[in-house]
Amino acid sequence: MESLDLDQVMDEIIPRGENRPPAPNYPARQRPRAPDDAVAALDLVSQAAAAIKELEKQSAQAVARAHTAANAVREKLERAEERGDRAEAALLKSEAESAELSTALVQARNDIDALQSLLAATQAELTAMEQRAVGAERRATESDAAVQRIVDAIRTQLPVKVAEQANPAA
Repeated sequence: MESLDLDQVMDEIIPRGENRPPAPNYPARQRPRAPDDAVAALDLVSQAAAAIKELEKQSAQAVARAHTAANAVREKLERAEERGDRAEAALLKSEAESAELSTALVQARNDIDALQSLLAATQAELTAMEQRAVGAERRATESDAAVQRIVDAIRTQLPVKVAEQANPAA
């Protein structure tokens, strides 16, 4: 009969990873009799149970590592969400401030336009006043000249009239 290498069969059924210890090297068994087959079967079951226990242990460790990694990722995600929330709040605040500044700018432009209109009206009024002042000054100068002529006329005529009144016969 053929010899059966249980370690080779186990390695084919359950491959061993890098973290697993190598399987013990049992000598190949021969199958001369049925009782040896039962012992071999029990030995195979025992080895399979040990392999399953090792797989369960490795699975538990893998699950624990996966949970740890998942928790780390969740924490990073939460921090990223918090940063995103802060960034969004800052964006909303800056948009509100920008809207306020735009409104203030429009109001300032309107105020400047109103002041320019008022300045133009005031300049027009000032120009009209200057023209009236020039006209009044001219009339005052003309009036002064007329008064001076009247005063001169009175001075020239008054001594003659006073002399005629003092000499009514002449």
